[in-house]
Amino acid sequence: MQSKNSKIQTRPIEDLIGRIRTLRQKGERQIVLQAKEADQLVDSLTQVMTRMVTIQEEIIEALKTAKEAQTINIEMDGGKFSAKK
Repeated sequence: MQSKNSKIQTRPIEDLIGRIRTLRQKGERQIVLQAKEADQLVDSLTQVMTRMVTIQEEIIEALKTAKEAQTINIEMDGGKFSAKK
């Protein structure tokens, strides 16, 4: 498993995007991936999705913490009033 701050390998995704753009320009309708390319693409997409879920969870937790920090609780017990002169 990758550490939280390690670099995601996006090269397979970038390569696929480039190939798709080229195919569109040529008017072709089909793309073929070798098994090795497909495996690398799956690995890269899995890393991206895992990182996104982790970041999403961190954001949700940070928002909860921020919301709790904005809440002010005040307790009033009436105290003791005395007449001092």
